[in-house]
Amino acid sequence: MSIPNPATGVCAACKYDPDCIYEALSRGVILQCEQFEMELPPPAVPTASLQARDAMDTNGYKGLCSNCENRKTCIYPKPEGGVWRCEEYA
Repeated sequence: MSIPNPATGVCAACKYDPDCIYEALSRGVILQCEQFEMELPPPAVPTASLQARDAMDTNGYKGLCSNCENRKTCIYPKPEGGVWRCEEYA
């Protein structure tokens, strides 16, 4: 009787595959394992959100002031954390 290739089970995608003792002792294909963990790639950052963030930072203002039409003539304070509510926003 031949031993099936363990790589056909969950072991093929498991990050512990090279050193796993359960795989070494198994006589069949492993379809369930409590030790199974998969390496996931880091999440991708959408390019559009990076461009929007960079555009907001270019004028030196944060929050509503970053794209307000009145920012050059506005007399209200512009705190470091940004303005997030303003009746004069345009």
